[in-house]
Amino acid sequence: MKLYKELAEWWPLMSPHTEYEEEAGLYLEIIRRYHPGVRTAVEFGSGGGSNAYYFKQHFSMVLTDLSPDMLEVSRKLNPDCEHIEGDMRRLDLGLQFDLVFIHDAIMYLTAAADLLAVMHNAKKHLNDNGMLLIVADQFKETFRPQTDHGGSDLGRKGMRYLEWTYDSDPDDHVTETEYVYVMREEDGSVVREYDRTESGLFSMAEWEGLLAEAGFKAHFERVEYTSIEGTYFAIAAIQK
Repeated sequence: MKLYKELAEWWPLMSPHTEYEEEAGLYLEIIRRYHPGVRTAVEFGSGGGSNAYYFKQHFSMVLTDLSPDMLEVSRKLNPDCEHIEGDMRRLDLGLQFDLVFIHDAIMYLTAAADLLAVMHNAKKHLNDNGMLLIVADQFKETFRPQTDHGGSDLGRKGMRYLEWTYDSDPDDHVTETEYVYVMREEDGSVVREYDRTESGLFSMAEWEGLLAEAGFKAHFERVEYTSIEGTYFAIAAIQK
């Protein structure tokens, strides 16, 4: 996606970290329910670091992402966290943690084999009592086509976006999302960009089976957002 590369500087205007406070709090509740003793954590696919901004107040965070541009955005928000470039399917930090956290970055994997590789890698990065928390945007059981819009301003600079997610082929494991960005520079000039991405769509049973194959027991936890419509679940994965 352009937004994670040449347009990464606009991310804080499209999705300000202040919009993540509620969801980070909900994820912390789940973490504490399954592992109240978390002291160290690594995030795979940390993006702009918005969830980490809240998590780091409770435990130390190492942030990893495939995009060097998004890591640079996160460094400005989380200068006190270590940032490492790497692919969540195969990065090797040589360390073990109490928690591996994966937010919606995992949705960009559309093949079951890639999901399984991430799960195996997460297990490698967990200590004996560690847990994996995955927050997937959608499951076969919960997916609904939707549109969204938003954006914000910072001084004279501003951004607005329109997002449309749909499923063009119900028989595959992929959904499509189209984006339109409108960006206003400090000097008042306006730039318009189009973007597109594909996301994985798997059933809860498929997630559960893959996690079992990787050595985890999956617990699906309903997440009740006040500002987001729809049905959402996080997966608390405990090592067997």
